Amino acid sequence: MAKRHVLCIGAHPDDNEISVGGTAARCADRGDQVHFVSVTNGNKGHYLDEYKADPELLAARRLEEAQTAAAVIGATYRTLGVPDGEVYVSKATTEALVRCIRDCGEPGSGPDVVLFNRPQDYHRDHRYAAQMVLDATYMLTVPLMCPGTRHLDRMPVFAYWFDDFKDVSPFRADIAVPIDDVMDRKAVMVAAHESQVFEWLPYNACRLDQVPPAADHQGRLAMVADQMRARGAYRRERVAECLERCVGPNAARYAEAFQICEYGRVPGEEELRALFPL
Repeated sequence: MAKRHVLCIGAHPDDNEISVGGTAARCADRGDQVHFVSVTNGNKGHYLDEYKADPELLAARRLEEAQTAAAVIGATYRTLGVPDGEVYVSKATTEALVRCIRDCGEPGSGPDVVLFNRPQDYHRDHRYAAQMVLDATYMLTVPLMCPGTRHLDRMPVFAYWFDDFKDVSPFRADIAVPIDDVMDRKAVMVAAHESQVFEWLPYNACRLDQVPPAADHQGRLAMVADQMRARGAYRRERVAECLERCVGPNAARYAEAFQICEYGRVPGEEELRALFPL
């Protein structure tokens, strides 16, 4: 069987690992090539004066963190380089996404599945990044759109990752992936984003004093592992019916779930189960 290509597109360098790191790890374990893409370079997610003075220092740090995280499962990583917090629906970024998706996988085939967030999200970068992925879908097969990059002969499957937002419509679980056996690696991937999980996000949540000191590597990893287990358990509870349908009752404590986007190829049940690592 030909190697599958799994493309994960997040707005920020840590979005993919946090949202679908378990599924990505299981895909890699079965021989798929996993690709992580960030629309932004992450150059505003911090509070230190040195990064205020030179945001490119933060962008460079986050690039290194993202490469380290991707390497845990042998994934590739690239960023489209849009400044953090400045994602708007634009011709330039939409065309960059068209080229990015087309470039993934074999020429003309593209990725087998594209994972991304739904366009109803609390963060503008998330919303607009998702909207541009949707805007890119049909254009992937149009030869005269971005003619310098080979158009696709087939449409990939596009799938939204889980969220709890209710405006417009609630998330619908079409497939749920058990991730118990890869939780440790998911935690390692997420922990590689040190500037975020140990600095910016706790600072933004007024919990910086709860983070173990930098010298306590095991304590920091344990903190992230606890957070990811709580996240995985919550998702398992929310999509329990779907998970049971996919892998049977009481088969997993932790899960990630996906909703198939109708703008891409809509797989039948057999293909859906083959695409995702159940």
